[in-house]
Amino acid sequence: MKLDELRIIVLNERETGRLSEMPPDLYEKVREHLKGLQEQVYACRDPLSDQAQTLMEEVAAMRETIRDIFRIRSRKVLSLAALQTESHIADRDEIRKMLPAEREMYDGIARVINAARQGMVAEVAPRIEAEVVEPAGTAVPAAADPGCGPVEPLPIRLVRILQEIDPFVGIDGRVYALRKEDVVTLPARNADVLVERNIALNITPGTL
Repeated sequence: MKLDELRIIVLNERETGRLSEMPPDLYEKVREHLKGLQEQVYACRDPLSDQAQTLMEEVAAMRETIRDIFRIRSRKVLSLAALQTESHIADRDEIRKMLPAEREMYDGIARVINAARQGMVAEVAPRIEAEVVEPAGTAVPAAADPGCGPVEPLPIRLVRILQEIDPFVGIDGRVYALRKEDVVTLPARNADVLVERNIALNITPGTL
């Protein structure tokens, strides 16, 4: 893997918000090339010669370029993981283009976000929903008011998208931008409409 090839990858990554195709052994090839360059530097009798200086400049440039690739792609992987935990939509095409180490990063970030949500939000939300704040500012249990029970969660369906579809707003207020072959959880009413129109396939366990 040469410097010019790495610079092309950087340009491709900067031009789009999506991941570009890369050899799965990119970092291994770069390490091998750098090792060869360093061996040539050590073989130079005069470290101040033009040849030695050119080799050292190439080593420095390659190291900086591979760091750029890592920084740009890591930000994209982070965004994809955050999107997946928020919308429950996994972009299969983007996941396919991740390097093995990037996929591990993606899965690890998603696990951390989900664990944080459980610890910081999931335990708080039920207590908020279980209370009704009176105008005077006094919180009373919802059960004290027969007309104010806890909000029932929306039933959901797990579906596979069978064809391209324009973005739409679900009954839960979320905007869903789905692509063919996405597997996603949707509010049951929205999912049922898509299934009836043969746009989606219901794969929710325990349902017909």
